[in-house]
Amino acid sequence: MNSTFSSRLGPLRDRRMMLIWLVLGVVGALTATGLFMVTGQSADAGEIPTARTISDSMTPGFTGALPESANPVGDGAPPVAVAPLAGASPAGMPVASNRPVQALADHPLFAQHVGLGRVDCKLPAWRDDPEAARAFYRAAIACLDASWEPALRGAGLPFRPPRLLAPAESRDVASQCVQRLRNGPTTFYCALDETLVLPFDAVRPLVGGSRRGAQLAVLTTEYGHHVQALIGVMRAYSEKRTTLGKDTAAGQEQSRRMELQARCFSGMFLGTNFGRGDIDQQTWTEATHAVRDGDVREELLQGTEENIWGWWRWGSDKGDTWECNTWFSAAAHVE
Repeated sequence: MNSTFSSRLGPLRDRRMMLIWLVLGVVGALTATGLFMVTGQSADAGEIPTARTISDSMTPGFTGALPESANPVGDGAPPVAVAPLAGASPAGMPVASNRPVQALADHPLFAQHVGLGRVDCKLPAWRDDPEAARAFYRAAIACLDASWEPALRGAGLPFRPPRLLAPAESRDVASQCVQRLRNGPTTFYCALDETLVLPFDAVRPLVGGSRRGAQLAVLTTEYGHHVQALIGVMRAYSEKRTTLGKDTAAGQEQSRRMELQARCFSGMFLGTNFGRGDIDQQTWTEATHAVRDGDVREELLQGTEENIWGWWRWGSDKGDTWECNTWFSAAAHVE
């Protein structure tokens, strides 16, 4: 090759390479900016930002070091998930699966900071009779559905409203889990037919003198079990407890983790929606008293009064599914 031509070509080649790298740098910067704009949108504007990953905080869950008061998180709660968490494409991009995930501590709903939808609940006045109770529960369940559905669907998980069974007397319960009443009237969730069972003769002693709050404390806890059933946690729990031995100390600890997570979910809903619609200060105060002063008859299966109050309070303070991961928590905090 002619040496003169080669000497001229060298600088030209260098300038071309510099130009190519400059263009690539600009394109990369624009792409990164575009991605930030897509994933950093404001929930207040009706758009959903990307949830933070589990590595953003040290340890999830109630640690027993909280002030005595419960503080509703309100608008400070994380947004609902921006993208499905329950599956991944070969390229690693989240995809919707709309199927439950049978897992506990590593369930995808607890892998990111996910909050609930904010709703303005309009609830009928509480009256001391079975028909009025049913009307109240139907309205409250509609609020819970509206709050939980976007969170679960946004995480690529299934959602279905629960059924309600609220007869005047426990003897009239027609549920696949009717054996749960063998020791007397009680409220419970039946996963076999996805039903909230709230007999009036069981509810009435729990909510005497309350306008709304105590009823919501009971209802939102049972609804928390419905969420666990929908997303696959309840089935994973059942299999693990059976493997450990249902009545062993380890099996009973699994029961407490299950019950305390439902309490945390209850606190999440009320804390996130405090001050909206009919979830006012009096309703909130009644709910906190009902949880804190509740009669716990099976500590081995439900948890101590301190931990029941602690997990409910933690949910109300944080409004975050990541923070309700009782399966991850140390044994001391699920006693």
